[in-house]
Amino acid sequence: MNDYFMNVKIFIVGLGIASLIGFQSCREDFDYDPISSDLNYSKDTVSLDTVYNFSKSETYVLKVYNPDNDDRVIPKIYLTRGESSFFKINVDGKAGSTFENVPIRKKDSLFIFVEVSAKDAPINPLYDDEINFETTNSTKKIKLISWIEKAKIHAKDATISSENWNVNEAQVIDGNLTVTNDLTIEKGTKVYFKKGASLTIANNAKLTVNGALNEEVKFRSARHDNKYDSIPDQWNKIELAPNSTSKINYAKIIGANTGLHVNNAKLEISNAKIVNNQSYGILATNAQIKGYNLVMNNSNLASLAIELGGSYEFYHSTFANYFNFSTSVGPAYSLYLSNLDNDKNTAALTKATFGNCIFYNERTPNAIVFDKNDAVQFNYLFDTNIIHNADTSKLNVTSATGFLNNITLDPLFENTNYDANKLWVKETSPAKKAGKLTFAQQYPLDYNGVQRGTMPTIGAFQ
Repeated sequence: MNDYFMNVKIFIVGLGIASLIGFQSCREDFDYDPISSDLNYSKDTVSLDTVYNFSKSETYVLKVYNPDNDDRVIPKIYLTRGESSFFKINVDGKAGSTFENVPIRKKDSLFIFVEVSAKDAPINPLYDDEINFETTNSTKKIKLISWIEKAKIHAKDATISSENWNVNEAQVIDGNLTVTNDLTIEKGTKVYFKKGASLTIANNAKLTVNGALNEEVKFRSARHDNKYDSIPDQWNKIELAPNSTSKINYAKIIGANTGLHVNNAKLEISNAKIVNNQSYGILATNAQIKGYNLVMNNSNLASLAIELGGSYEFYHSTFANYFNFSTSVGPAYSLYLSNLDNDKNTAALTKATFGNCIFYNERTPNAIVFDKNDAVQFNYLFDTNIIHNADTSKLNVTSATGFLNNITLDPLFENTNYDANKLWVKETSPAKKAGKLTFAQQYPLDYNGVQRGTMPTIGAFQ
């Protein structure tokens, strides 16, 4: 009896394999007529995101629809550039550059997957091609577009001494790149970080970022699709190590774990946008920082965190924090100010001056939190700011020592979302024309280069 069932089982399996082989062999010769109707397409142009030389894009999808009431074949689908094209397509599960007699069921769709796999960057960074669809009556061309940047790919965990980076070549960092002497970055330069990557300005080294209005130096993820600018923790951080000296003007630092860690270092920073960073926008450890026209938003712990004391001055800056990822558990302060570190070591906070700034968040009652050891110097001054301060039992910014002329109303930002970060204020904002003139005279131009005049607005934007 067992032999009988075994033989039946072998027969059924053999029959199934034979049927499958027969079906697959039939797929090479469909008995369908070539399509004469116009095909329908999900888009006329497939725009792939920017890639750099010798890198590959994400995969994009083009759908092709058969409007007929009968199964058909598309006589020919091919790339204009053929096999030499940087674009790669997959049609009906097969990769290639030319396809003939491609079946498409009645009232059904065919998926074509598209990616670009760049080689050496062309002189003209705009790179295009076409997918051609031939029917018996016509030829339809679907445009393929990508932008291929010339880039220098730094080896994993590399060390450099002195370099000058400029807009003609993007920089791609893997692991940790350490600068031991002097790094200058010119306007318009893009610096890309792979997952977990960092840039470290080593002890006694120097960083100079010479961005300009509308030509900011951009630090962001190496994943080129713009959606990743809205996702924190795509890379690790920029660290300014002890005794290093840095000057940053017009930079965008987006999507890191910590945007800047200023660790016992000196920093002058102006006209900088630091947003969508997982833990901190700026983490300052016993540092010396002077900044103005800073625009900060969306960090799980704090937009600006100052620990273990130091000396700080910030003017006409916007420290927002609307971090709201579903997995977030941090307090999302605008400012954490302390003369302690995590191990309860102490150092003097010799100065912490904030003038014509905005501190506003959602997750906690107060945007500002102090964590201090009263036995150690803790000097601060908040003069003419807008501050979210709902819990006056913890801190009352309208009456406490060191707080002058502060406002506790909603600043009415334009759009605080991750994909926008439009942190100028609306015309009805209490920040409008409420700034202290002496601060505005020191910094007469806002982030956009607009004159503040005699009636300055609190924050980074006039």
